Amino acid sequence: MDKKILLRFWHYPVMTLGPGRRLGIWFQGCSIHCAGCIAPENQAFDKNFAVPLENFFKEIQAPLSYAEGVTISGGEPFDQAPALFELLKFFKAQGQEDILIYSGYLNRKILSEWPEIKNFIAALVDGPFIAGAVTESRWKGSENQELTIFNKSLVQKYSSWINDSSPRKLQLVKKFNGHYLIGIPEQKGIILN
Repeated sequence: MDKKILLRFWHYPVMTLGPGRRLGIWFQGCSIHCAGCIAPENQAFDKNFAVPLENFFKEIQAPLSYAEGVTISGGEPFDQAPALFELLKFFKAQGQEDILIYSGYLNRKILSEWPEIKNFIAALVDGPFIAGAVTESRWKGSENQELTIFNKSLVQKYSSWINDSSPRKLQLVKKFNGHYLIGIPEQKGIILN
């Protein structure tokens, strides 16, 4: 297999983007370009971040075996739909059922273009980030974003996560010669240029 994925980075454990201790994966490249994006460095479709999928599967095999779930973000995962579905098929073959995707596309577009997605993922947070649409919810960046749960056996797990009223948490990790902020900061008090 010589298929590749544009991958910004991955990390385990992620404890700020989904319920439990999760494997987090960030795609590189996004065509949406939300104003005020938390990760503008993830927007360019930079071929320097191309990784053979087979190599990536081997790299994440160990952390995947003890992850309580997987969170995929970006960039925009659906801008690399073929690579995304190869990744989802790999997770399914490994028995991982709790996969959460963050996407700037709306649910209706995703389900229209990729209706089979609901067979591969547990949940989807959809919608572009909108600066000024402040939310109290710690699991999303702006009030317009919504969570859809596809795996009904995980409704209680996700309901507990989204209804948790504890303060937002952020992780700062050093990976691949860079520092990465994992989580969703509050919009309040942020000045956008």
